[in-house]
Amino acid sequence: MKIFAIDTSTSRVASCYVDDEKKVFIDLETHEKHGLQINQIVEKMKEVNFGDIDVVGIGIGPGSLTGLRVGISFATGLGIGKKIVQVNSLKLIASNLKFYDGYIVVVRKAREGYLYGAIYKGQRDGNLIEIEAPFIDSIDSIREKAKKYNDKVFIGDGAQFFDERFEDDDINFPSSRNLFKLVSEEIKVGNFVEYVEPMYLQKSIAELNFEKRLREKQNLENMQNENK
Repeated sequence: MKIFAIDTSTSRVASCYVDDEKKVFIDLETHEKHGLQINQIVEKMKEVNFGDIDVVGIGIGPGSLTGLRVGISFATGLGIGKKIVQVNSLKLIASNLKFYDGYIVVVRKAREGYLYGAIYKGQRDGNLIEIEAPFIDSIDSIREKAKKYNDKVFIGDGAQFFDERFEDDDINFPSSRNLFKLVSEEIKVGNFVEYVEPMYLQKSIAELNFEKRLREKQNLENMQNENK
């Protein structure tokens, strides 16, 4: 089986091509626009016949909106007439710590003080358990949400806002080898899709601020009730 996969949800593009004879893993961060990064990946895979690919794997975010659009457009173009699988880009980042015996809080920068997030439980066998599905929320709300989890660590480009984090920057970005692993898992269980659905999770600033005010109001009411 010939598999090609790509994730363009962050500034570091992860891509791989694997068949029975060849394995190519590329993690590319050049600070170029995603379109140029994809061109560089194609150049590095110049020995690959993209027309012979059997399965295309696509990272669907959440993450950079422009990056997702570029990457998904490229991958779906390759996937015409072929089998396609989708990969959650936050789970892909969490896979960097899949053997961590604790909680993995993946946080990615979204917009104006908000982060994309998801929470997973690592296990010694390397299988991740999803504790909280991908969401978008304020930094303070995520910090509050994570308080109930002991033995936790924050990873992703939003980890800088939290104390419980690693200094190794590489774990904050997708890995092409982990991308291949997740794509292979989707293929194994037959999770093929006809249409790619990006996980944008974007709400308007007005919606996010309204939800924030509701939470603050509820917290104030709870404090007042406790003091009665």
